[in-house]
Amino acid sequence: MVTNERIVAEWQENGMQYTITAKPINNTAPVFKASDKEMLSIFEYMGNRTPEKGTGDKVYKHARKIGAKFETKEVSTTNYTGKVMLYERGFLDVYFNNDTLNTVKSGTTTPNIPTSSPMLETKTYEYDADNDDLPF
Repeated sequence: MVTNERIVAEWQENGMQYTITAKPINNTAPVFKASDKEMLSIFEYMGNRTPEKGTGDKVYKHARKIGAKFETKEVSTTNYTGKVMLYERGFLDVYFNNDTLNTVKSGTTTPNIPTSSPMLETKTYEYDADNDDLPF
């Protein structure tokens, strides 16, 4: 299943894998910076490897669904002659989930996320065994 989610931060700590993702509001095409607007075929994007059968159709349907920019180009090679679909690099990054901004390398203990939000304030609680009425 393809989603428009992208990994914003990822880290491992105390034997756990943490991943923070972001996704567009209302299932619309994301807005890309200029360097992400380069138009590529899926073949070019995958390093000149032929994608799995049906990939092109899935990418095209998803691009149409969210209103992503795409165009066609005529190509002629020894293996293929005809039209190919081109998509913005940023769209392909999101589609194939290769858009990993601010990813923290495995083995570190501090994620690269904002720390100034009031939502991130930590509260300290002390365990009181005498008042613990939970059955577990």
